[in-house]
Amino acid sequence: MTAMENRTTRREFIKTGAAGLCVWALGGRGAAAEAGSHATGSTAAYNVILLMTDEHTPRVLGCYGDPLVQTPTLDALAAKGVRFTSAYCQNPICVPSRVSLVSGRMPSHLNTYGNTVNQTYTGIDTLSDVFVKAGYRTAWFGKTHWGNPRFLETGNGNKNKQAAKGEKDESFGRLPQESQLSTWPVENNAEHLTTGEALAFLEQNKAKPFFLGVSFVKPHFPFTIQQKYYDLYKGKVSLPRTSKQLLEELPVVSQQERKKYNHAGASDEDILRTKALYYGMVTYVDEELGRILQKVDALGLRDRTIIIYTADHGEMLGDRGLWYKNSFYDGSASIPFIWSFPQAFSQGRVVAAPVMNMDIFPTLCDLCRLPQPAGLEGSSLLPLLKGVEEGLDRVALSENYRSGFAGRMIRTARWKYFFYTDGEEYLYDMQADPGEEHNLIQHPQHRKLADGLKQQASAGWTGAPQGKGKKHPKK
Repeated sequence: MTAMENRTTRREFIKTGAAGLCVWALGGRGAAAEAGSHATGSTAAYNVILLMTDEHTPRVLGCYGDPLVQTPTLDALAAKGVRFTSAYCQNPICVPSRVSLVSGRMPSHLNTYGNTVNQTYTGIDTLSDVFVKAGYRTAWFGKTHWGNPRFLETGNGNKNKQAAKGEKDESFGRLPQESQLSTWPVENNAEHLTTGEALAFLEQNKAKPFFLGVSFVKPHFPFTIQQKYYDLYKGKVSLPRTSKQLLEELPVVSQQERKKYNHAGASDEDILRTKALYYGMVTYVDEELGRILQKVDALGLRDRTIIIYTADHGEMLGDRGLWYKNSFYDGSASIPFIWSFPQAFSQGRVVAAPVMNMDIFPTLCDLCRLPQPAGLEGSSLLPLLKGVEEGLDRVALSENYRSGFAGRMIRTARWKYFFYTDGEEYLYDMQADPGEEHNLIQHPQHRKLADGLKQQASAGWTGAPQGKGKKHPKK
């Protein structure tokens, strides 16, 4: 039986056997009976808090091995929950990734390819729809950037974002050359205001079943943060990894974007300042997340609240001479992925199996004993969260449409393979070469493997829409 067939079989098992597994996973505490209390607002129902940031690479997190960054909130969450080390977004760009999370589908299957916010989710049940129908109070505060998935409450995201500009004539660019300190008080940061909305929601709904999403823009560019956070890392960060070989082996689309945004024009001083600012932003958002989790504890909600932390994509942060996202390299396509639920999950568990943000939707349906709507493309993580399987047959998928290129990526327990419509292919042994420094695609002994991975990655792919998959000459 192939890995894909194994995964399909497991998915069918989850769909048909989730009820018994979920009751067992919750320690035999009667999840089915509790699920029936959702519509009545009983305090027995499980709450969900989905915490999200924008452009946060897991490489800049203490619990993922960074020795410099200060992230005590997320480190503690991982220590008391389950941390995934091979989690991926379904498109390393904001809107498609977010559409995938809230729909449980590959974004291209909903005709979402870039950052055009026009998704209405007609004819499908979104993550919010499922919880609203179950009697939950659903809210999403902060960055949305995914059309209208029908959360009951969405807060003042645009107003909060504007507050962060401080003075009206102050503007920022996206380039590392333009990174700078924030000159306004921390209390004016969009994230601080968003956290305030979340705290008020928790207080108002502490006795009701709720689904709360909190989404911060930082550490997305522009690279800026207040002095005290920058000072934590000034003079301490190092220059990112780059070399002539790594630059020459970049995909054509990455080389073009590197030229488009003048990444080569950033001086060492620019890069070090920008990295220190990014680290400062990560520490800052960790602090704001801490305010939320402290409120959860103060209200006595932790034991019956499922808490998830993730990001919509990563940030290359100068690695390989690249900044931002839009790449299948791990700095861009991999994401932090931490789950905490004291009733069901062991503390400090680390899972290496490939997983996706798209898996959040079916997993929450299983944990909260809610029916999964038809059409979900992810798989429940419950067996991995409980440790009843290692998930070595799982795969993670990602896709990208950029500057006339279209491509897809597949990640297995050992291999990462991605290709573009111009004929470029990349194959990495992620166990022997986690830094993705040796493209094995030209090795004859790996040709059969690469062909099989390409077939898996292409299964069900809608391909490139008009104008997004042009042929380009090879390097």
